[in-house]
Amino acid sequence: MAATAHAAAPSMSSAESRWTSACAVAVYFALAKLLIHFLANGQYGYFRDELYFLACGEHLDWGYADHAPLIALAAKLSRAILGDSLFAIRFLPAVAGALKVLLTGLMTREFGGGRFGVALACLCVLVAPAYLATDNLLSMNAFEPVFWMGGAYFLILAVKRREPRFLLGFGLCAGLGLQNKHTMLFFGCGVVAGLLLTPARRLFLNKWIWIAGALAFLIFLPNLIWQQQHDWPTLELLNNVKESGKNVPLSPLQFFGQQFVILLPLTAPVWLAGLWYFLFDAEGRRYRFLGIAYIVVLVLMIALKGKSYYLLPIYPMLFAGGAALWERVLRGRRYVGWLRVAYPLLLLAGGSIVAP
Repeated sequence: MAATAHAAAPSMSSAESRWTSACAVAVYFALAKLLIHFLANGQYGYFRDELYFLACGEHLDWGYADHAPLIALAAKLSRAILGDSLFAIRFLPAVAGALKVLLTGLMTREFGGGRFGVALACLCVLVAPAYLATDNLLSMNAFEPVFWMGGAYFLILAVKRREPRFLLGFGLCAGLGLQNKHTMLFFGCGVVAGLLLTPARRLFLNKWIWIAGALAFLIFLPNLIWQQQHDWPTLELLNNVKESGKNVPLSPLQFFGQQFVILLPLTAPVWLAGLWYFLFDAEGRRYRFLGIAYIVVLVLMIALKGKSYYLLPIYPMLFAGGAALWERVLRGRRYVGWLRVAYPLLLLAGGSIVAP
């Protein structure tokens, strides 16, 4: 009898650890994100862009002049399965927001973060006003971070575990990301530059990165063919926007400064620490290509007069790296342990005050 009880103890302990593990913490925050949007997504009326995407969903095609085709398919599926209520059309954006939080937690764990690090990174994503807004509307912007950070996660796995077949996941995310929004090209350019400028360039000697590139191209090809058949309307639209002066140009300082505002200024110590982690920290050195990717995308957005929120999809990986670094810095320090409680509470308070 005693032997039976003794044998059962490890399994109970194992079950408890599963419920309290870093991965479990990421799941809890993802569920919290989902609940927030399920409760809030009926509180605001239809946004005009949502009506347009619903109309596009009734005329499915491989391309449109001003956006890639995936959002129209999402609108069509939402309407066909759930109806056209506010909750129904915003269901998939809410799920995408939850996936973004989950990916943030998983990346933090790969960077060596424990429960505190995962909780901190996920909390930063949870309270950022820009994410609360975009994940509450049917638009490409809700899905975009999932493809960017999904790709980043597979790159991290390929580098950390020295298993290049994970690059196929990056190719899948890149291809689907291009079918969602063409700005996936910016992240791709940043990643390629980051890989070429760091020891991770050895990945280009492996067949899997080229197979991944081919996979991304094949997924994107139908939209590319549509563009060619219709005389490249998206390029014409972008040129017209540029000539019309529709987008208010921001100086580099203004553009970078707005990143602090849209992400909540209180989260800055985490994502700035993430940039430091990738570029200068010894433990983050193997992921330096991600820090370079951020800088490249930032410079491209500024040079092309992009809107400040165009950079939103890249920040979850900075939150992940920064949270892992802060957890390591605070570990075992007697006189700053209070920060592990006070700072998350401050984030919650700040996020609640400025929430859309």
